[in-house]
Amino acid sequence: MKPAALKLQRREGAGEGWRFVGICGLALACVVVCYMPVFRAGWIWDDDYYIWNNPTLRTFSGLLSIWCEPLSTPQYYPLVHTTYWLEYRLWGAWPVSYHAVNVVLHAASSLVLWRVLARLGVPAAGLGAALFAVHPVGVESVAWATERKNTLSMLLALGSLAFWLRHRQAAPVSPGPGGWYWLSLACFGAALLSKTVTVTLIGAILVIEWWRHGRVSAKDIREILPFVLLGLPLAAFTVWLEKNHVGASGTEWHLAPAERILVAGRAICFYFGKLIWPDPLVFFYPRWRLDEKNPLQWLFPIGVLVALAVLWQFQRRVGGPMGRGPLAVMLLFCGLLFPALGFFDVYPFRYSFVADHFQYHASAAMLAGVAAFFGVLAERMRWGRAFAFATVPLLLGLGILTSLYSRKFHDEETLYRDVLAKNPAAWAARNNLGRFLSDRGRLEESEAVYRELLARDDLPPWPHDLATFHHNVGVTLERQRAFEEAESEFRQAIRIDPRYAKPRNNLAKLLADTDRHSEAVEVYRELLDLDRDLKLDPRSRSKHLLNLGTVYAEQARWPDAEKVFRDATRLDPGNAFAWEWLGIAVVRQGRWYESQEFFESAIRSTRDPAAARRMLENMAAALEAGGRPQEATRIRGRAAALPANH
Repeated sequence: MKPAALKLQRREGAGEGWRFVGICGLALACVVVCYMPVFRAGWIWDDDYYIWNNPTLRTFSGLLSIWCEPLSTPQYYPLVHTTYWLEYRLWGAWPVSYHAVNVVLHAASSLVLWRVLARLGVPAAGLGAALFAVHPVGVESVAWATERKNTLSMLLALGSLAFWLRHRQAAPVSPGPGGWYWLSLACFGAALLSKTVTVTLIGAILVIEWWRHGRVSAKDIREILPFVLLGLPLAAFTVWLEKNHVGASGTEWHLAPAERILVAGRAICFYFGKLIWPDPLVFFYPRWRLDEKNPLQWLFPIGVLVALAVLWQFQRRVGGPMGRGPLAVMLLFCGLLFPALGFFDVYPFRYSFVADHFQYHASAAMLAGVAAFFGVLAERMRWGRAFAFATVPLLLGLGILTSLYSRKFHDEETLYRDVLAKNPAAWAARNNLGRFLSDRGRLEESEAVYRELLARDDLPPWPHDLATFHHNVGVTLERQRAFEEAESEFRQAIRIDPRYAKPRNNLAKLLADTDRHSEAVEVYRELLDLDRDLKLDPRSRSKHLLNLGTVYAEQARWPDAEKVFRDATRLDPGNAFAWEWLGIAVVRQGRWYESQEFFESAIRSTRDPAAARRMLENMAAALEAGGRPQEATRIRGRAAALPANH
């Protein structure tokens, strides 16, 4: 009998395995269908900084920079950028592949969420995971390639939680932390390196243990301590980077403590509302005007506190996991949202205090809680079959909304026009749309968008943004050769924000292009003084010096040009054009013998074959003028082997 029983058990185990594979395939198919539009999408906002224009992805040494130089990438999430680096090696800047990976990661997270909920014994675990898989609030995280940090960190955080639960299941028969515990800690570390908001998993684990057992034991604290020691330093480092590297500092983020409480309370209510009624979904939501003297605005944080108090009393009266469940869900939701509730400054707050991708992780907890509530209700009311049938149109409807909203992420123009249709006051969307149109040569359309922007009476009060709008109008006008109007816009931008470097640089270039060289030199000198005051990075200062040097060259002021070009190469030894111009400057002063060294430095610094060919031809001309025709012929042979154009 024992062999037969064993054989039957193996068959059942095999059947369970095939059942799981089938569920995985079905889940992936459903998610792919919902997100089918993103497979035809291109790039949108910030995708250039993160992917297709990210220099760390182009070389093998870039991988070392990703891990060892925190300022080399927009944010220090090295595991995310490593996935980008690997994909760039495989298929370059082909957007479809990056979107596909995000979709697969989201589907995998939905499956792991289902397994975690089932292991915890949460009612309607499958429905909770399915809601997370197809809910449209996830679109911003899945359809936006830059938000790989959300989809990857979510999968790793759920993996860490799954391994933690396996560890706890094995704990009664294990004298100490075993393999499951160390796998959980390893996944947690990987999640932190994908996005440090996953530090909130520490609190989530403690809440789950309290929900399961009614208390947090000394063993819980002892075993969670390594997570704390790993997570808090990385989280603190991210806060510092957000302020000092990403740029979340200035008047836009100067919020009083009371205002931060108002933001937190309203944000929690906002996110819950979007889960219950996901319409409209907007890439840039309106930025609330905070008024701590307005009693109506205090209703949001007070409402959250009242809800927590009611749920606390409920769990005390009912008791057990069933009584503690609603409070646990609320604590998980608020805790997972905590990094984005306004108590820490994050860069997107300059546009809006809320964004769909901020609640990607937290939405899983609340959706699982909602599914569990209706699952318990259906069981007690004996609506089992009716409940199962009712979930079909619900999931279908959410899937359709997800598919429709995914189409808005096709490209920047589609996305920003959708934002402006839903939120006309979204100045960032209007500004970005104008720049998108200008970059594609649709200059009249771009100018019209900027004119509409400047005509609005609800523009942000911050000087830098107002100056940016005028600068962008100036760039569009200059491309249309409306030089007087462009000059006026550049000067207006400088008046509004005298410490804004871009309009000074473009004004100086415009003056030089219109043969007003003396004025251009004066503006460049002002710009270089500003560079020193702002402590701009050496590469930016080198570019400004290069521009000044070319103005001196147009005036045939070769000694002045040489001095400026030398300063430019000292600040940025990789500036190929500065080396080339330095070679030209010494040639024009009759010192042909010196120029060869500078031209060789220029050739080593450029990756453009056409530019390298031009530099070689200049060097050959210098050698010929210096009476060295044989060497000039050899250099021309090198030049002939390179393409003349891109």
